[in-house]
Amino acid sequence: MSDRVRVLIVDDEPLARQAIRLMLAEDAEVEVVGECSGVDGAETIEHTQPELLFLDVQMPEVDGFDLLETVGIDRAPTVVFVTAYSEHALRAFEVHAVDYLLKPVSDERFTDALARAKEQVRSRRRGQPAETGVGALLRERSRRTSRILVRDRDRTRIIDVDTIEDNTERLLLCTATAPRRLKLPDLLLTPLPMPSA
Repeated sequence: MSDRVRVLIVDDEPLARQAIRLMLAEDAEVEVVGECSGVDGAETIEHTQPELLFLDVQMPEVDGFDLLETVGIDRAPTVVFVTAYSEHALRAFEVHAVDYLLKPVSDERFTDALARAKEQVRSRRRGQPAETGVGALLRERSRRTSRILVRDRDRTRIIDVDTIEDNTERLLLCTATAPRRLKLPDLLLTPLPMPSA
């Protein structure tokens, strides 16, 4: 088996597939094994056996979630969603996506997501459980983030965060004053850049 990560791009827009292919071409550790639309996704996954899937959410006939259900979420490759629609983000993490990128994708954001996805693929190769979900993404971002913007029902607050822990239902934000337990479905979390010194 090659050390390169086998990648499949699934998007109904040829220009979007081309943009992802160009960003992936800059990384010698990946090999693009194919690209297709959602309707051809299950067959292409079976034929090419990718380890990583860059997947659009909204596509005609078969959307990204339909494709994952067809393949089987537990048997699906590592997934990074790439879409123009933010409203599906929470559902993406429920199906264990590594990341959720909004189009147009910046080079820095794409590089970060690809690095996390490659690490998850390597963990899977070693037979280790891969860390996924909102908490995993926030922990990764917390290395560069000391504050997050939290929309809790009808209020928005900036919270200084020291550490982040999660389970499937609640997120624990450890702050300088006290831990806060928040329900995930009620939140929109946005990491903010660290303040300048």
